[in-house]
Amino acid sequence: MDVKEKYTQEEWDLLSGTPMLLGAAMSGAGSSGIMGTAKEAFANTQAMMGAGESYPGNALIAAVATKPSSMSEAREKSSQQRELLMGRMKERGIQNASELVELVVDDCRKVAFLLGEKEDVGTANEYKQWLLSIGEKVANAASEGGFLGFGGTRFSEEEKVFLAQVNEALGMEPTV
Repeated sequence: MDVKEKYTQEEWDLLSGTPMLLGAAMSGAGSSGIMGTAKEAFANTQAMMGAGESYPGNALIAAVATKPSSMSEAREKSSQQRELLMGRMKERGIQNASELVELVVDDCRKVAFLLGEKEDVGTANEYKQWLLSIGEKVANAASEGGFLGFGGTRFSEEEKVFLAQVNEALGMEPTV
């Protein structure tokens, strides 16, 4: 059975959209400037693309993070994902970074419940760990509060608070 067949289209959109939305929200949680935001966006994309190697036995992650076979397919997939995410943000009336953070935390709660209903514990926990790793990679991609990329903090307090909220929403054990 194809892993997507377990889910309704709405559920699949939630599972496939949450990783990118989480990365976008993490990028907005701090203030890393134009160059930092670009680095964080790149880190988000890399975390998505590298998921198959990091979690080779997880069919759910493999289905969510399929590597495109061509540049045109990559652009098409990116465009579809962006439209889906922008639609969700518009539907919810997202106007700023803190509202986006709230949306992602809510989505993570829904994801945790959905995974608990439809996946085995190992698959569910790996998916949740993957989400947390995306947040960490994006947060660590650029410094916050520096000048022209120099100085500042690599993982800001705002980013730490957001990641802790995501961790709690996913029902994971707190990290030290």
